[in-house]
Amino acid sequence: MRLGKGKSLLAVTASLTLLAGLTACGGNSGKESSASPDGTGKNAAESSASGSQAPAGESVKIKFAGWGDPSEKEVFTKLIKDFEQKNPTIKVEYLHIPADYVGKMNTILAGGDAPDVFYVPDGDFGRWVSQGLLHPIQEFVDASSLDTGDMWESGLLRYRYDGAVNGQGPLYALPKDIGPTVLYYNKDLFTKMNVPFPSADTPMTFEQLLDTAKKLTVEENGKVKQYGMGPIWWEGFVFGNGGAFLTDDRREFVGNGEASVSALQFAADLANVHKVVPNAAALKDMNDSQMFQTGRLAMMITGRWMVPEFRKLGFDWDVAPLPVNKWAGWSGSVGIGIYGKTKHLEAAYKLVEYLGGPEGQKEQSLMGFAIPSFKSMAATDVFLQPGQKPEHAEVFIKAAENQVPGPWTNLPNAKWFDMLSQGLAPMWDGKKSAADVLNELKPKIDAAIKEGNPAVFK
Repeated sequence: MRLGKGKSLLAVTASLTLLAGLTACGGNSGKESSASPDGTGKNAAESSASGSQAPAGESVKIKFAGWGDPSEKEVFTKLIKDFEQKNPTIKVEYLHIPADYVGKMNTILAGGDAPDVFYVPDGDFGRWVSQGLLHPIQEFVDASSLDTGDMWESGLLRYRYDGAVNGQGPLYALPKDIGPTVLYYNKDLFTKMNVPFPSADTPMTFEQLLDTAKKLTVEENGKVKQYGMGPIWWEGFVFGNGGAFLTDDRREFVGNGEASVSALQFAADLANVHKVVPNAAALKDMNDSQMFQTGRLAMMITGRWMVPEFRKLGFDWDVAPLPVNKWAGWSGSVGIGIYGKTKHLEAAYKLVEYLGGPEGQKEQSLMGFAIPSFKSMAATDVFLQPGQKPEHAEVFIKAAENQVPGPWTNLPNAKWFDMLSQGLAPMWDGKKSAADVLNELKPKIDAAIKEGNPAVFK
């Protein structure tokens, strides 16, 4: 899954290895939505009955695009084969895009001949849906046997759009997965340094995190050899401290409030003052994941998607709640949506439902890199996988119950969030305080919100 924007403390100043969904965030089309969700004047049922559908019994061919490493490609190749066996009149051409997925999809979508079904990163959903590139699926979902009441609400929420803002209105995609963020820690280093393991039930406070990170940081000859904590995924620290980025109506930036400022200042001080988190220079040759895998980092924040890779490690490790005072933070996700101009709407939806439904979710979960969209499935061995690391896999479930979509998903045009992420650089560098930086950014971000999302102000 590995999605979102601006994830680390050093996102602006260090070249961390992020994934395709991190790459793009931009403006919307500037056009208002029409009376119907898909901009055609028809509802989904009427659209599916149009002449664009193949006659009953006639074979159709649809295209499906996604990304992923070889293991994910293998799983989806199998799922597509199974889908075709269950739906003999539908053939699926699988377009696997291993790198720069969003950039390549932007080009394909601009060309007007996109795959019928494709991955929709939650950070790009708002931009794509506001440009009419996605077809609403709410009526299909309502008519299906999918138990949306058993699905993570935060997963569904980010793929809703009402013509003005994300998070409300009809569905335009089903979650392929949901990826809450947690704390990974090297148990062998904790044991070696005689430091108690973090609780799997109770998140550490900021003070406890600092104390633990100090005990795990090793300095030799004036140079840090081992860091106690990895780069901070700062949005979760703001949420955990009771802060916010936008007002409830999403018209104004409030990230310069006291709770947000204190959380961000604490995060910056971990690197600049306490030296327990690597700075940009320390991450120049090795990112946080590589440092963790080579024993140079005792704790790090990331998502479920790292589990398959970390299971190959030669040391013992586990997971704990984000160290943000309480169960809080953000989760990432990828959706599966339908191209707004598809000529095979019914066939496309059948594939979306299959991949986002129980069968598709089970196969993906068995790989270990994602939490299934269905809560009941997440509570079974399909996801928990006893006998395999991490020992406390239930931490992911509790995190999914409490974490919200990242702030970059709140508005169709997320230029405001890009401005925030980039504007925090002086704070991360220790050149300005969090309060000064955020107060300076507020009027600029407010203007970007209004300019990029005019429908919110109507």
